[in-house]
Amino acid sequence: MKSFNIHYIILLYLLNITNVIANEDWFFAGHSKYHVIKSDNAEDHFLDLRLKAEKRWDTWQTNIHYEVLGFKGDTPINLLPNDNRRLFKLTDELGSDAVQRLDRLFVGYNGEQLVVRFGRQAISWGNGLVFQPLDIFSPFSPTEIDKEYKTGDDMLYGQWLFENGDDLQLILLPRRNILNNKLETAESSFALKYRGTYQDQWNFDLIAARHFDENVFGLGLNKNILEAMWRFDMSLTQLKDGDTAISLVTNINYSWVWFEKNFSGFIEYYHNGIDGIALQNRLERGELYTQGSDYLSQGIQIELHPLFNIHTTWINNLEDNNGIFQIRGIYDWAENLQLVAWLDETYGDTAEFAIDRQAYMRVIYYF
Repeated sequence: MKSFNIHYIILLYLLNITNVIANEDWFFAGHSKYHVIKSDNAEDHFLDLRLKAEKRWDTWQTNIHYEVLGFKGDTPINLLPNDNRRLFKLTDELGSDAVQRLDRLFVGYNGEQLVVRFGRQAISWGNGLVFQPLDIFSPFSPTEIDKEYKTGDDMLYGQWLFENGDDLQLILLPRRNILNNKLETAESSFALKYRGTYQDQWNFDLIAARHFDENVFGLGLNKNILEAMWRFDMSLTQLKDGDTAISLVTNINYSWVWFEKNFSGFIEYYHNGIDGIALQNRLERGELYTQGSDYLSQGIQIELHPLFNIHTTWINNLEDNNGIFQIRGIYDWAENLQLVAWLDETYGDTAEFAIDRQAYMRVIYYF
């Protein structure tokens, strides 16, 4: 395939330079995941194989993650990732039901104050637990089942560490226009984030970005309050039509012991100020996943046993009282083997969350 010519060139280059420079061994690991989702009208099967090769030498590092993803089922939508917008074409289709791809492929420098990484990697910004108005780079869906690995993007990432503990981060993320396959500034992103501390109590983020030809400004705060953690994020976007949209999220989470069991809970409010064509564009790009403006979410985690945890999440649309309730159990079956069972139950008159009642089972083997 044409795209894999790029794979081989870059992969051989990284392997050669690291083998020449360092005597340290590579770190190899990975996982194999199989999961099945069963609903009233469909049954879908997924396979996820990830192989990781990572290496550090002196102040340098290389990460290479190869994955094979397969899907077979009744859902008509293609759920497999592609590189239509990305700088590098590092995904090959294996028929209509599977792909092989490089999800991480970068070289990084880690100095005392300067950090630089170039290539396919994943960056997450923001303080949201369910919704993420400040995470504009391939955020997870609020109902996402597997959040272990975020899909990587091709970018230049930089970080400058100040002596007082603050830092300044930079992201340059070029993208292609999916209509003509050309790199375009209007499709790309450039972002700066300053992260600091005020009076040793308040942690704050200040964000300024140019994202898909729109200006985005953000503020993030978090602080310990009475043994709980409070967080707040707000974004202001200057839309192409001249309007200004404000979105925000605030949450608080707390951990406690009850009946000799470990508990953790949170509550989160989210407001989305983007609507119309701007909302539709973000839904198509995978930046937003819901169409309403106000949501209330709650969640509880219970450690029934050191090897078995129960998680519940409830997301409610405050405008029309529709939503979803999710419950999952995670059992560490063996040292490298995990079993996850999940149940989703939606309610209300709309199909906002695009799923009906469904049960989910996943088996994960780590190596």
